[in-house]
Formats: sequence, structure tokens, C-alpha cells
Amino acid sequence: MIMNHQENQLSDMLEVYICTKLSDPEINTRRYRKGMTINDLKNKLEMITGRSAGTMILSAYDKDKLVAKLDDDDSQLGSYPVENGMFLLVEDPAYDTSDQDTIDGYKMTEEEYNAKQETLKSFLMNNKLGKYNPEYLKQREQENLEKEQQENLEKEQIDKIEVGQRCCIRLPNKPAQHGTVMYKGRLDDKSGYWVGVKYDEPYGKHDGSLNGKQYFQTLPKYGSFVTPSAIEIGDFPVLDDEL
Repeated sequence: MIMNHQENQLSDMLEVYICTKLSDPEINTRRYRKGMTINDLKNKLEMITGRSAGTMILSAYDKDKLVAKLDDDDSQLGSYPVENGMFLLVEDPAYDTSDQDTIDGYKMTEEEYNAKQETLKSFLMNNKLGKYNPEYLKQREQENLEKEQQENLEKEQIDKIEVGQRCCIRLPNKPAQHGTVMYKGRLDDKSGYWVGVKYDEPYGKHDGSLNGKQYFQTLPKYGSFVTPSAIEIGDFPVLDDEL
């Protein structure tokens, strides 16, 4: 029962990249509860990005492809088709963007730029946003603690999984699929622990490689990486398209 509770905790979380520009996702990954309302999420993101929750616009992207506009403050994050590894783009039309280093073809020198009072740093300091918010460090410490606890739970789960075992993969809003465990452990540029699976049918995303690194070998569209909580180990039969 304790393990089921822990698994539910993990499956109720989403790990996403937070950015204010898709071309420059400078902020690290964060985890949020699927049951969190968009309004609560905006309030958390205000302390991170400096954008106002009252005028903030949130969009979910799978790389550069728009997945959804998170435009209902009362809806829960989990009600949108947001998956682990996606980007949350934070925009704010009211945000002060007057501090550009190039205006009407004139490029400021570094000294001139540093002399301007309304740089992003001074904006955050004056408005007590981002890391200058007294609650920011407290929130970061709590998020780091929760992340460490979740990774410990994932480590416990992944230690019980062996490469070569048959499994059932259960992902939100998708039918359960059968496959074989091909890899377990960490992935470059992604936090936490992951399980590489080879699907019996072409429901995967790749051939066992991610960002140019080959973690295991399989046919294109048969491989995928999922969280340990999405895996159920058992004597699951091989699915046959011809049946």
C-alpha cells in the first residue's frame, strides 16, 4: 500500500521546462502537481520569471510545436495535454521590455547598458521578483527537497526493474501497451530516473536514441523512455499485429 501511494505521488507530477523564450530555455526543469490550478501555477512562475501572474500567458510546447494554451485559470494543469519534457512558455504583454541593447539601429556599449537603471536585474530587485523575492529561496528549497524525495522514490522503483523483463506501459490518456525493458537509469539533460522500453507495436517515439545518444537498439518508432511509475512488470504476452 505504501508503494502504491508513492507511485501515485510520482504519477501526479509533471516535469517541464520553464522558459520565457523558446529559443533560449534558460531555466532548469521544474516539477508541478497535475492537480494544481493554472492560477496557482502562474503565482509560482511569477517568482521564477518576474512576469506578473495577473497578465501572464502560458503555452505548452513540444519542442517548437504548440500543444495547448493554458488559458483557464480555474482548470487544473493535468486537464491539459501536457507531458513530461515539454516546455511551458511564459509570456507577459505588460512586462517591461524597453531595455533592449539595440534601439532604432543604435547599439549601446556595455557601459551604457550597465548604467541604465531599468535593467532586468534592477526590475526584479525593485519589484522583489525572482531570486530577489524573500519567498523565492524558501520555495526553491522546498522544490529541491520534493525533487530529491521523488528521485529517491524513482530509484527504489527502478532498482526492482531488470533489463529484459516484460512489462505493461501505462501512460495518461493512452491505451496500455506491452513491451520489453531495454534500459534503466539516467538520461543526459534530463533529471530523475528513466526506463527505456521497446514496444511490441510501433507506438514509440524513436529507435532507442535520444539527442544523438544511443541508449538501446530497436526499430524506429518502437522505442520510448518512460518514468518507472508508468511500468508494470509481469508475464505480459507479445502483441501480434496479425491477430
